[in-house]
Amino acid sequence: MTSPAPAPVIAEVQLGSFRCFESVSFLPGPGFNLIAGANGSGKTSILEAIYFLGRGTSFRAARAETAIRFEADRATLFARLGLGLAAKVGLEISRAEGLAIRVDGAPGTRADLARALPVQILDPASHELVSGAPAGRRQFLDWGVFHVEPGFLAAWQRYRRALQQRNAALRARSGPAAWAWDETLVADGALVDASRRRFLDLLQRRVRVVGERLLGAGIELSHLSGWAEGTDLAAALVASRERDLQMATSTVGPHRSDIRISVRTRRARDTVSRGQEKLVAAALTLAQVELVAEARGQTIVLLVDEPGADLDRERLGLLLTEVGAAPVQAFVTSLDPGAVRLPPGARAFHVEHGSPQASFAILSG
Repeated sequence: MTSPAPAPVIAEVQLGSFRCFESVSFLPGPGFNLIAGANGSGKTSILEAIYFLGRGTSFRAARAETAIRFEADRATLFARLGLGLAAKVGLEISRAEGLAIRVDGAPGTRADLARALPVQILDPASHELVSGAPAGRRQFLDWGVFHVEPGFLAAWQRYRRALQQRNAALRARSGPAAWAWDETLVADGALVDASRRRFLDLLQRRVRVVGERLLGAGIELSHLSGWAEGTDLAAALVASRERDLQMATSTVGPHRSDIRISVRTRRARDTVSRGQEKLVAAALTLAQVELVAEARGQTIVLLVDEPGADLDRERLGLLLTEVGAAPVQAFVTSLDPGAVRLPPGARAFHVEHGSPQASFAILSG
């Protein structure tokens, strides 16, 4: 593929009272950014802040306010973005008032953040994309579908609203009230399912190539819709009515979909090691950001937290080579900066946690 020009997605980051940082501002490079430091120094917190700015949520904690620095009442996050994007994105996390989002100076939503600053992550928990619950694979898939399929978000939101109403009726043991939502579920569920299938078909072509480079083996993806293959959603909803009433929830539909991931024709979660799971997840993620970057015509932000975990030196080198060649602005953390071979033009930073706050300094670039 032809990669987007490596103009910086994020030109500047400013944090206030976030985790161990009282105040910090830094200018990342347009390509590969290494963030080095000891355990507990705040490296992962830098990645978390960038993730917040692109997602409006944390990959470390369910409650946003846990990221506010001890004894502060609010945290602030700000990023100035490159040309062709919204000029800036910002968040304020308040213990009293919750989360406030601004995109280019105006109030915004998490979807607005995602459009303005597309961010994806590889971290020590990424192996759960292979071995974890279906919800994580749906979330992964839907991030890509959101960026490539323009009508997906609206259809998914309508579907989820109808699903909430249907489930409320099921909890009230009112079958007729629940079945009244089936027509909406079928119409929007079909749009959601078709969008996911189209994206997965595109992803499959790329992940097979990346998988060969990282694993020396082909990775195969298949989509499981969330109801019996060979049955349409309308028939599946009717067939599941008795079970849905018994369980007081809707048991079929796109909200129950999954991705089957296979390596060498065998289900990956049953056959590969933890390190191989991480490489499979990396292949999926790198293929996904390539696809999204091409669709959007811009560089994507990729966060890579401690890539050496569960990988030997050879596989780590292969992974970092793929990251360095991808159409991304990468932020990579490492305990040992000497273990990471920096590509040309890379920028390196050092984080040191001392009293009363963490410090953040440029090493090179």
